[in-house]
Amino acid sequence: MSQSPLFPTPPNARAAQLEQLVRHHNQRYWDDAAPEISDVEYDGLVRELTAAWPGAPVLAELGPSRQPRKAAPNASEVERLGTEVIHQEPMLSLDKAYSDEELHKWMEKIQGDLLVMPKVDGVACSMVFDAAGHFVQAATRGDGERGDDVTANVRASGLVPLRLARGPAEVRGEVYMKRSRFKEAWADQFANPRNLTAGAIKQKDPVRCAGYGLSFLAYDLRGQSIPTEQEKMEALQRHGFETIVWRVVPPAEGPAAYLAMASERAGWDFESDGVVFKANRVSEQARLGETNHHPRFALAYKFQGESARARLLDVLWSVSRSGTITPIASIEPTALSGVTVGRASLHHAGYIQKLGLTQGATLLVMRRGDVIPHVEGVVEPGTAPFELPAKCPSCGSPTKLTGDFLACTTPETCPDAQVGVLKHFTAVVDIQGLGPKVLRALLDAGMVKSPADLFTLQKQSLIALDRMGETLAQKLLTNIEARRTLPLPLFLTALGIDELGPTVAESLTHHFPTLDGLRAATEEQLSAIHGVGPSIARSVVAGLKEKAVLLDALLQHVTLQAPKGSTVTNHALSGKSVVFTGALQKLDRKEAQKRVVAVGGKTPSGVTKDLDFLVLGVEKDGGESSKLKTARKIQAAGGALRVLTEEEFLQVLG
Repeated sequence: MSQSPLFPTPPNARAAQLEQLVRHHNQRYWDDAAPEISDVEYDGLVRELTAAWPGAPVLAELGPSRQPRKAAPNASEVERLGTEVIHQEPMLSLDKAYSDEELHKWMEKIQGDLLVMPKVDGVACSMVFDAAGHFVQAATRGDGERGDDVTANVRASGLVPLRLARGPAEVRGEVYMKRSRFKEAWADQFANPRNLTAGAIKQKDPVRCAGYGLSFLAYDLRGQSIPTEQEKMEALQRHGFETIVWRVVPPAEGPAAYLAMASERAGWDFESDGVVFKANRVSEQARLGETNHHPRFALAYKFQGESARARLLDVLWSVSRSGTITPIASIEPTALSGVTVGRASLHHAGYIQKLGLTQGATLLVMRRGDVIPHVEGVVEPGTAPFELPAKCPSCGSPTKLTGDFLACTTPETCPDAQVGVLKHFTAVVDIQGLGPKVLRALLDAGMVKSPADLFTLQKQSLIALDRMGETLAQKLLTNIEARRTLPLPLFLTALGIDELGPTVAESLTHHFPTLDGLRAATEEQLSAIHGVGPSIARSVVAGLKEKAVLLDALLQHVTLQAPKGSTVTNHALSGKSVVFTGALQKLDRKEAQKRVVAVGGKTPSGVTKDLDFLVLGVEKDGGESSKLKTARKIQAAGGALRVLTEEEFLQVLG
């Protein structure tokens, strides 16, 4: 099906959903000044949408929506407040990085030193000075091309010098509210300094705007021939501007400069959401150029939570249910986001080697998303390096390093791994009372080795365990008995197969409502399901084969329920796969899909050689869709796929 360039069509349902989410959160951030998600989450949505649908209309609309109005001739600064200003040069966004790998990839393109500075979380503004050096105009960044005139408010608030030694010039920087000022005067009334600043700088009353106590930090000087960013910052200071803290470093020291600034973040009197890297030489910036969205010579390495320095006490090792041995940093008690933490994730064994971790080192610890503390880097090295364990800390078996991951070589008999498998199963199916200590006692007593053994437990055996009375034993058995009938998606999730979580399980069972049907499915069939894809399909097919013995054992004790709304029958479409293309005239597509599933059929999202039926609706342009063209090729190659009209489909459906 062809697409109209005026009304581009999303390639799939996820892309359409992403565009709606990005549009919603873009408005909440820019227009309403009331963001509902973090910058990291928003950036993630934008990046996912860009990959899934590069032509999504909202990607060209990011930033504030506007209803431009023009000032009357000879209007005063107050009368011009909020009117449209076209920037002399676009105020572009910055490309973003979230890891050292992304930073290194960007730095490989840069020749010469880098200027490094915090990314202040305020409102970007342009301050314009005429040829005589007089301050004449201030405007917000807006959408990058056009901003709002805020000259009267900037003048009334005394945010910039009113006269430079020489002009013309454009000074760019961030209007913000100091953290100390916000805490002192506004913290009980507003969510954060950034939102308050966004509202205050656009006040229609300059006197009221001045009362908020805003500040301005300069980071760029344009319109004057200055060869480096460092000299620009020095010139700004001579002109009387307060500048953002900065330093110039060679590219090799870029990650260290990020760590240093992240560790200094708590002492800054402004909100910051990352560190900005720029090519120091203006000639290098000209060589690299820019896109319509961002300059190629600058990058923002974003913070992902509150950070702090902490001294490393030890490295602990944890064995997962798969046998992977994961390092955990034991650190001095450290306050992060209002919580005192004593441990932080080290991700995997390879991360220890990458960091060059040494005993007693000072670490930069960050609480990403204000949940899990992570070690982000080494601020000051310690003494002796750490050795990776040669034996599993749980069972003593030899360990094996594959890439970055260390693992026990005998996970099937490793106590910690076995307890992990049992813990995952009982947590997912919600068997109350079987915590790690009870599971370990059952394992040590030889009563349980796999989840299937839980359904064979006897009261007398349980009573023999330490601290297990008759009442508790009976309660455990009652809880286990209540889980002998399980919904198929829940059962699949409880198996602990990599990448097979609740959402994927629901998608799989929507198309394969029986376990037998799912176990017989191919990677190609599963990858055609929306939200699954080749990687997950490969993991699910392999996982079901690896757990064949466990599955058969569990099925001796557990009855599976088909997904809600799915009734497996001897219908002509039972076990058959049906895909729709074009607009149906007598049924909504979702209703048609539901009716196929209700009689035991499947509704994958794409046309493959294993498809049974393609149902034709009406195409917008009257031509053949890509699905129909693919179906024709499969038929020409001898495939059994049948193409049905809507009327023929309804006859088969009955």
